[in-house]
Formats: sequence, structure tokens, C-alpha cells
Amino acid sequence: MEEIKPQAISRYTSIVASIANEAIKKVQGVSKEDGVVKYRLGFTGLKNTNCHVYIDDEGMVSIDMVVNVNFGLSIPEVVCELQETIKQDVESATKFTVKRINVNVANVNI
Repeated sequence: MEEIKPQAISRYTSIVASIANEAIKKVQGVSKEDGVVKYRLGFTGLKNTNCHVYIDDEGMVSIDMVVNVNFGLSIPEVVCELQETIKQDVESATKFTVKRINVNVANVNI
């Protein structure tokens, strides 16, 4: 894979974060966490988004997300489905390979 220029990294991270956030809409029972819980988990750099993307020198993408899950659903099953959806969407829409997707469940929606 060709080397990514440093000035393009922020543009690519925004694109991948947008794709990951759109994947949330495709998975039943998951919603974005926009509250203060992410600050308690140490994601103070996320500001207006629930998703943070890291792209390494080899074009491998790591994604950290903070989400809410609806009450009554199996959290492991919902998170697994979300991870698979994000991986498929990012890899089909970009030239990057997804290395890791960390999903942090902040709240259970009742």
C-alpha cells in the first residue's frame, strides 16, 4: 500500500468515522452515545463524535466507538453485529483494512 501523507490522515479519519457512524443506523438496537459517559471512559478527545479512528503507516484502521444498546437485547450479539457491519462498510468503501473495532457500551436505553 502506498504511504499516506500526514495532511490526508485527518481527512481519511473523518471519512472512516462517518462510515462507522452510518453503520450504527443499520444495526437494530444500537444508538450513538452523545452524552458525558465517554468523558468518564477517558475519550475526552472525541468531543462531538462517539467514534475515534486511528490509521497506522500500513493502512490498517483501528476504531474506538461509544454506543448505547436498547434494553432487552443481547449486548454481545448486538456489538458483534455492529463490528461486522462496520468492518464490511469501511473495507468496501475505502482502501483500508480494519485491524480492530473497540465498541464500548455506555448505557442501556430503557
